[in-house]
Amino acid sequence: MRATVLDVVRDVIDRHAPEERQLVDDLAGLDYGLVVRRTRRASSGGRSDPLGFGLDTVAAMVTPLVLLVVDEACRAAVADGTGRLVNRAATALGRLRPSARRPVAPPEVPRLDREQLASVRRRVHEEAVRRGFSDADGLADSVVARLALAGGDEPRADRRDEDGAVR
Repeated sequence: MRATVLDVVRDVIDRHAPEERQLVDDLAGLDYGLVVRRTRRASSGGRSDPLGFGLDTVAAMVTPLVLLVVDEACRAAVADGTGRLVNRAATALGRLRPSARRPVAPPEVPRLDREQLASVRRRVHEEAVRRGFSDADGLADSVVARLALAGGDEPRADRRDEDGAVR
């Protein structure tokens, strides 16, 4: 089984903000879709959030930053791989489901190419600097390293020897 978004977040938090580990563990028990929506709302200056912490607290934490950037990168990679039309249709169908639907589990991390990883690094670094983190470079490097490891769990079709055979 491949690593999930929360696995990546947990590993980065263990290294850069171990005091937030309990928060990540608590989020793992909730509906992932709800967690992302509410974290996004709180991080963007939305109204008071039912997760139990406000905007000032969110801005000072590493977990929301890493969670949102990793989630966005994974969604973008999946959208690029499956086509945006399929994703729009799935989103529209999801809105038609009854509100008593099953909780959503965190998605698995897809394989990200160098451009996608570079984009993630830039995004994490920019957000970390904006929020005043002292080690923005280290945080960005950790997120990218963990994503590269998470996405490497399955054989890569682009690895070929000189005869064109997949290794």
